[in-house]
Amino acid sequence: MSLLQWKDQFALGVASMDKEHRDLVDAMNRVFELDQQQAGKQTVDGAIQRLMQLTVKHFQDEERHMEAIGFPDLQRHARIHADMLRQVGEHYAAFQKGDGRVAKSFFDFLVHWLAAHICHIDRKYADHGAPVAGKK
Repeated sequence: MSLLQWKDQFALGVASMDKEHRDLVDAMNRVFELDQQQAGKQTVDGAIQRLMQLTVKHFQDEERHMEAIGFPDLQRHARIHADMLRQVGEHYAAFQKGDGRVAKSFFDFLVHWLAAHICHIDRKYADHGAPVAGKK
């Protein structure tokens, strides 16, 4: 059972970012699967840390991409990334203090955030960087 299925609407047409988004979905699903299997706290913790590492790397890569294409809203987008990392950190701290189960609120946050972010926020830089028809 997975938490979030990849949907065609998540594809931005930026191959490197689409791959990283898929990797994030896979990492989220791994955390969910381990939690559903009631895996040990250390195992789940490792999966959450991997998700966090992938997220940090992805945000860095995405911000470099936006800079390279001259995306005018880069600073705002970077602030959104920083806020997301802060919130993930808060959920992770709560997990560490708990019994080894991941709170439903963390999963709800991840699903809502990722789906909304890709489809609405990331779509803006994808559209900005899309080649214009007839332009060489």
